[in-house]
Amino acid sequence: MKTTVEQVKIVEYHEGLAKGIAKMWNESRENWGGDSVVTTEQDVKDKEANSTNLHLFLAMVGDEVAGYCGLSEYREDEGALYIPLLNVHPKYQGLKIGKQLVLKALEKTVELKWPRLDLFTWAGNTKAVPLYKKCGFFWEERDDSVHLMNFIPMVLQIDWLKPFFDKHDWYTTSQRLIEIKPDGLKERDHTYYEYKWEAGNEFVRIQFERTGRGIRLIETQDFLAEMRLPDFKLLEKKEHDVTYHVVNRKENPVEIALRGISSPHVKHEFHETILVGKNWIGEFPVSVDMPTSQPSPWKTHPTVGVTVEVDGHSIPFALGVFPKQAGKLHLRSVRKNWRSHGKGMLYLDLESQLEEETTWTIKLPVNKVVKWETSEVMAKIEGKKRVSIPLPIQLLKNGFLSEDVNVEVERKNGDVPTFSTRLSLALPGFGAKFGGETEEHWIGFNGPHYVEIEKRNHIVKVGSIHSIQDPITFFTPKFGKPYSEEFSKKEASSLEYIELPEAFVMKTTLKSDAFSSMLLNTYFKIYGDGLVEIKHEVVNAGEDERKHLSLIQPVFINFEGMAIPQRNGVLIGNESLVPFMEYINDKDMAERWIFTRSSNGDTLGLAWPEEALGRKDDWRMALEYEIDLVQSQEEMSLGPIQVGINTSNHWSKWRELVLGDEGNMNELPLYTLDKTGGDIISSVGEREDYSFQSMLTPYIHGTLTVHSENETFVEEVDKADSVTRLNLGLEHSSPGVKWIEGEFESKSHFGKVEVMQLVKGKREVKVERNEDVWSVDNGVISFKASSVYYPGIYSLSIDGKETLDHQYPNPGPRAWWNPWGGGIRYSLQSVSSYSMLKEKTAIGSVTKLDQHGHQWAGICLTTEFKEHEKMKGIVLRQYALTLPEVPVLAVYAEIQQDSGRTYTNELVDVEAFFKTGETLTSSFVNLPTQGMVHKYYAGVEEFVLRDTPFITVGSDDHPESVTYVHPSTKKRSEAYLNQDVLLVASTNEWSAATGETIVIEPTILFHGETRSAQAIKPLQNIRFT
Repeated sequence: MKTTVEQVKIVEYHEGLAKGIAKMWNESRENWGGDSVVTTEQDVKDKEANSTNLHLFLAMVGDEVAGYCGLSEYREDEGALYIPLLNVHPKYQGLKIGKQLVLKALEKTVELKWPRLDLFTWAGNTKAVPLYKKCGFFWEERDDSVHLMNFIPMVLQIDWLKPFFDKHDWYTTSQRLIEIKPDGLKERDHTYYEYKWEAGNEFVRIQFERTGRGIRLIETQDFLAEMRLPDFKLLEKKEHDVTYHVVNRKENPVEIALRGISSPHVKHEFHETILVGKNWIGEFPVSVDMPTSQPSPWKTHPTVGVTVEVDGHSIPFALGVFPKQAGKLHLRSVRKNWRSHGKGMLYLDLESQLEEETTWTIKLPVNKVVKWETSEVMAKIEGKKRVSIPLPIQLLKNGFLSEDVNVEVERKNGDVPTFSTRLSLALPGFGAKFGGETEEHWIGFNGPHYVEIEKRNHIVKVGSIHSIQDPITFFTPKFGKPYSEEFSKKEASSLEYIELPEAFVMKTTLKSDAFSSMLLNTYFKIYGDGLVEIKHEVVNAGEDERKHLSLIQPVFINFEGMAIPQRNGVLIGNESLVPFMEYINDKDMAERWIFTRSSNGDTLGLAWPEEALGRKDDWRMALEYEIDLVQSQEEMSLGPIQVGINTSNHWSKWRELVLGDEGNMNELPLYTLDKTGGDIISSVGEREDYSFQSMLTPYIHGTLTVHSENETFVEEVDKADSVTRLNLGLEHSSPGVKWIEGEFESKSHFGKVEVMQLVKGKREVKVERNEDVWSVDNGVISFKASSVYYPGIYSLSIDGKETLDHQYPNPGPRAWWNPWGGGIRYSLQSVSSYSMLKEKTAIGSVTKLDQHGHQWAGICLTTEFKEHEKMKGIVLRQYALTLPEVPVLAVYAEIQQDSGRTYTNELVDVEAFFKTGETLTSSFVNLPTQGMVHKYYAGVEEFVLRDTPFITVGSDDHPESVTYVHPSTKKRSEAYLNQDVLLVASTNEWSAATGETIVIEPTILFHGETRSAQAIKPLQNIRFT
């Protein structure tokens, strides 16, 4: 029988529905990239028992769970509830279940009298974005997230509008245009979100301002009221006019009263009563002062507010503002490590926030950390421009430079206003223990090791300036149960720095409102060898005892190269696959420690005390304490949690350190697959040999086939067999790439072996332009780029077969991406695809010599950033080069930095989207590995495959393949596969002062396969001059 909308019922969660929820998740993996995580009934019970949801709504069709929608307090900002997770079973999509769940969440938000409902999604979620927008959500234009805000709850709580909404349904009378892109009407750097409802001769129009999260305009058929500011960014210490405009469309005059509302850092005090005939405009002063840190895009900004009283009802209006000074100063360094008494260069980045050219005078303060070569800086700055001033210094001692400076800004009319700001910069070095405060963080150092605490949410990163891998992240701690997200919106009430002979300590204090009279002190003890100890101190400051209190400390750890103790040994992650936390059976962890080793050699250890439970916390891990009783005025110490940043070079040494146990444990591999340079380019002839096992929650499955001379070995294995182990050699006389091979095969894996040489032919490389399309043909491969389509190489054909996935001539949504152009491209991580397409790209032909004198020919794509606020002044050049009659492509990038500021620790990605067969499901990747699996198929399951020096991409539709060689200087690389894409990517880190050009070393693609990391090293050594 066909399921109908009427059969869908929305209910609230209880444990009796846990089994149905587990079934729904296991059958919904295609909604989330196709991972193979198995969810059990107990997993659901555990997760929901520890959830921060206020409510969990489930859509039921009979006895089957068809949809899931959580509702919790928004953890990033005040004044909003939040939908953390929404899912509809694929079998029941099309029954408007998502709509019903979202409307139920909105209904509950109104009932609880919250003004706003937020959620996050991804740009490529084209099915859900229209639903969200129809339900009242606006997509905020940001580069760091896809954040949506819904102000319908505030609208429905305005008494003055209730006559309209009592008669008319807000959902069906909405007149909003639905587009799959960020929303907003732009005016003087403000962004407004507009609702409009119409029913017969009646209508309501309301505009909300993005940063203040408040009403700025309200209009009906009878009345209009609006407020305007001269600008979004307002200069401190100066009065600005707020303009109010009221239109009365009734026959009789209407009396309105306006009362200004001041907020932190905003003074707007007035009270005015006006009898409005037809039209009234008034202006009232507002002034702002500077907050200690600039407003965050994650939080509501300071607001200019007013209460408008009309017809006996009060309506709150508010516009967000960004207080500013005449300019900004930032002291930056591109060096990570400093030697005491050594000389070096700092950079003083100046940014004018005035319209006119000004002359700045800055007297650099005498201090105990650095000695300035020049004590005074003078600089002319054009209006709204940036200038970076190199400052030669001598380091007096490693430490935290934190000094107030006064800046004189001479204007063209002779006025010399001044503003004060603080220069803050950490100058770490070996053996130096110190702490300090920036606008957004507290940070403590002991040598190269640091603890960085984000002020707004108490998210903590622990790492080393020498590490290439990302720091370990401790998310906001939570008191429970039920667990509260309150600390995610609170800045610590106090912070102390304590220097001990053996360590440096940072102490934070968080005050709980959800658990009255309870305080949480956290101590971060940083040792010089990279060991960091984290102790929690639970304080009952009240008069009554507190029973049955829980504390959970979530932590995110990347499981690359992991070692996790099991009952029968240590599970070793020696595979390319980076397991999700859900792939790890937390109940099988036999001891209280974890160790990881990245491909670049960085190590990380995590350990927790006996009284803590290490367990899953959704997609991350958590350490949980259960406290039976805290007496009045008692201070209870918990811990320590221990982190080792390159403290131990092997899991056994870390285990010995934290447990004091030197006993041996067997290593249990994730998978195993065994196999044991110079100028790689010649002019015409050459030739080389492998083994296969799983310990994750999903089992291996497929067929192992081994060819050795006249022998063939075949063994089939099924998931139900629960096995872990299975094992595996070409020539050239013409131009091209030459190689040798054997295989494991399943729906999602494949394994194989090889070695190579590039042989140049005699014909020339042909570069042609046809309107917007540039093409390069070397006789065996051709590639194309278009300046009006997408800034990258969109097509790569080998012997006429296309290997790249694209949708020329129109970019659009795909999987998690929107817009998506496919192909091969370099991208700055600070710039979204949406922002990238706003910039102009030019293409031209080019020839380059490598270090051995071989000439490569191809094209260069040049993108000059003029629109993007952060990257304005950057020029990105993407080179694509090849050799005559050799199926090889080299791509590399130059970043020309003429922005007038300094960039540090920026990231640039090179991404390649492949579809080497007729369908995505016939396309696969091959990876070098010391473990089991070589081959992963796209279009079947979701995989994140770990950092490797190269990856080979191929298809079941034909024998040809492409090997993709990452530069050895990369920060990291990965392959990502799901039902929609096959992506190979790497990330490079760059820092540059203005005037510098950074070269991102080449990525090489060639026709053919390889299994030996050693064989591709000569390719990684190619450099262009």
